[in-house]
Parts: sequence; structure tokens; C-alpha cells
Amino acid sequence: MTPQRPAVLAAGLATAGLALAGCGGSGGSSGSQVTVTVTPTVTAKPTPAPSRSTAAKAKAPKSDDRGRAYDFGTVVRASTVGGTPVLELDRWTWKGLDDAELARQGVPLTPWKGKAPYENQNARLTYTLPVSADARILYHHCIAGDQPLQTKSVTPDELAKLATGENTVLVKLDRDGVVVAADNIPGCPR
Repeated sequence: MTPQRPAVLAAGLATAGLALAGCGGSGGSSGSQVTVTVTPTVTAKPTPAPSRSTAAKAKAPKSDDRGRAYDFGTVVRASTVGGTPVLELDRWTWKGLDDAELARQGVPLTPWKGKAPYENQNARLTYTLPVSADARILYHHCIAGDQPLQTKSVTPDELAKLATGENTVLVKLDRDGVVVAADNIPGCPR
């Protein structure tokens, strides 16, 4: 071997070492900068944030009157929960009628004259009753005892605003305790 060959081999190895150092190896500066550009590829779709109406929408409450076919009293408040109208009913007692019988068959829908046939025995306890979207809700008004009733359809909110003497309401319930019909029972002037 000639004396120049090991020098050429050593110079080639040094050049290779510098080239490797520029590609991420540790070592001194090679005098040139290497720039690596990475473009990420997104394969998952982002999950959309829930809309405000979905996030804020509450479920309609369950009825406190499951198992009853009817209930009777005054509507102390009407509201909307989760898009469903809801009545708060203060249950009243129909004189001479057992509550279990009232729950099965209701009370007479005829207007009363003279002394009221019902009474409120507990004004602190109310019952939450969701209202069906297709519920039949009627307001009856008696002008005089010898005149026919005036009747019109009303909203659940209007039931909560009835005047004393016209504010007792008979509600008909489905098997889940949801109001499917409601009628006020007016008193007639003498």
C-alpha cells in the first residue's frame, strides 16, 4: 500500500463523519444547516361542540300523578321545562268524595251554584304534571245560572291565571300521569 492511500481513506472517513453529524448525529458544526419540514396528516374528524339549545335543553319532569286517571285542584303555576308545558297543581278535596274514587272517575264537570262543593285542605303540597302537546284544555265561564256556559280553548299558562270561583280544574291523565285534558269548573252567580 502506498503512503497516500491511508491519508485518502482518512479524509473520506472524516467527510462521511461530518455528513452524518449534519443529519442529526452529535458532533461539531458542519458549516451547513439542515431544515426538516413535516406536514401532519389529520385522519380523525373533530367532534362538534353541542349546540347551546341541546346543552341547555332540560328533560321534562316526570309526573307526580302516575297511576291516577284524574286529579282536581287549582293550577298555582305553569311553566315550560325542556320544551314541555308543566302545571303545578294544588290538589283540592271534593266534599263527600273519597280521593281514590276521584282519582278513578274525576268530579262532575257541571258548574256549581251556591256553596262550593270542594275545599283546600293542604295549600303547601303541589303536584308536577307535564302536559301533552295535543292536550285539550278548556276554560268554561258561567255568566248566569240560567245561561249556557261559554267555553273556549286556552293554554296551560291561562289556567294559572283564572280568577277565584273559576280556578278549580279537573285534569285527565294518561297512564304516565301526563295531562291529556283539563277543564275548569266554574261557579255560577246566583
